[in-house]
Amino acid sequence: MNDPYVIGLDSKDPANVVLGAAFQSDTVQLRDASVQYVSGGSGPPIIFLHGFSEDWYEFSKVMCLLADRYTVLAVDLRGIGKSKATRADYDAETQAHDIHELASQLALKNPYIVGHDMGAMIAYAYARLYPSETRGVALLDGPLPGTASTDLMVKMPFLWHFTFHRLPKLPERLIGGREYTYFKRAFFLRFAKDKQAMTDADMRHYASAYTLPEQLRAGLGLYRTYQKNRVFMRSHRDELDVPLFLIEGDYGSGKPGPTANELTKKFGCRNVMAQVAAGCGHFMATEQPQVIADLLQTQA
Repeated sequence: MNDPYVIGLDSKDPANVVLGAAFQSDTVQLRDASVQYVSGGSGPPIIFLHGFSEDWYEFSKVMCLLADRYTVLAVDLRGIGKSKATRADYDAETQAHDIHELASQLALKNPYIVGHDMGAMIAYAYARLYPSETRGVALLDGPLPGTASTDLMVKMPFLWHFTFHRLPKLPERLIGGREYTYFKRAFFLRFAKDKQAMTDADMRHYASAYTLPEQLRAGLGLYRTYQKNRVFMRSHRDELDVPLFLIEGDYGSGKPGPTANELTKKFGCRNVMAQVAAGCGHFMATEQPQVIADLLQTQA
């Protein structure tokens, strides 16, 4: 069933405005996936990894603010949006390998990796797998399965979607054809501080990235690999010198300090900084792009 809210979106897609300016879209063929990315600017590279209910366009405003100093590149994670996957593996380790392969093909040396929401655990996995091939990693209001703070957080009733999305088949049946309404009511209006920051056209664009069954399955796969990601996290406790920058909105899911302390004391991370971003909730790159761009420039 097609979501009626995304039919006919192409001519009014706000992403086309970004692509028509200083950015270009292209695709790289990986070992078992093809990944779409949008890039522009010049300078040291920054790679952006989106979260669930969004795609590359999540970071478009931040990219515009940084493009005069950095080469900025945002991807559609495997299976989501215009990216494809021939193998249905959506765990953080697999997707970190995707990003590394993409960076290698595009000759992006030592990229700074920014991950939001479910993209944060992929960014962290990248730092663990390729510590000598990144300048640093920023984790924006995202879960790190295996840490006590995340394992406790996902059991809280207001984050019921962590349990729901891991159920077999039922989420696809209930969400399929209703992506716009589900994303808007279950995520955008609940977790944003500025409810007006994301336009209706923005929300329709994001829904369109999940309307095909395989796209929605890929998005849900970010949750269904929770236990696998937890095992990865807990099996990597050796010392890590890669700079980690944890950012939470002041209306977000929690304060980053406890997670930063846990990463330092229990996971061997030796260079961790935590920051609360003022004036935004979970969707900080949309709600306060200037704040996020300014924070990233202090580290990237």
